[in-house]
Amino acid sequence: MTSLTFTPRNLLVYALAFGMGWAGCTPQQKEEETQTEAPAQATAPALPKTPEQELSQDFDVTLPQGFNLARLTVPKGDTENPLKMIERLSMMHVKQDPWTKLDRQFREVLLVHEDEPYHFILQQQAANVMLRNHLFGHYYQDPDNPELLKAIGFYTMQLLEAKSEDAELVYKCLRALKDFWPSEQIAQAALVTAGRTQARPITSAADTTGRAKYRLTYAKALNKMAENLNQ
Repeated sequence: MTSLTFTPRNLLVYALAFGMGWAGCTPQQKEEETQTEAPAQATAPALPKTPEQELSQDFDVTLPQGFNLARLTVPKGDTENPLKMIERLSMMHVKQDPWTKLDRQFREVLLVHEDEPYHFILQQQAANVMLRNHLFGHYYQDPDNPELLKAIGFYTMQLLEAKSEDAELVYKCLRALKDFWPSEQIAQAALVTAGRTQARPITSAADTTGRAKYRLTYAKALNKMAENLNQ
């Protein structure tokens, strides 16, 4: 029987031989496999936004049934399109500026475009930006501030005049105005908004899911609010 003597040198030889055999491939094979790998799939191009999606990415704007936004005649380009005006002013507003500065600018825009067919869109845009991004934050810190309550009341009226179906936003406004507006006015605003939201025809499954479902949930809350105030 032949005995094997293991020296540092032949140990290295055995290790290299067996190691390369167990690996199952050579460096050349590995390179060939790498070269034959399937290329990554190309990213599909983004679909163009609809005119409705162009209005805002952060909130919904209620359009009357049958209203064709694409047929609305407005100047093209972000610097001239009046439907981009609220967004432009909002982006120019810095945190150091008081909310009253942006409030004045928005009110001027609404006044200047009061007779335009797209006025109801500007009303909803201005109300969403001011209420969600500015007024509510200050209100939660100082809920008895009369200037804040007046501003919340003003933008609530913009939503109501524009026939907004944003039941969530109207609900939060009316909660803030519970001791500032008469109970009858709050109950009426709650009923009108809930009625509009619930009357929107359901034409697909998407009308009862996501944001649509959220609106319907707040519409029920508005009905409950009106019911409690009318007792």
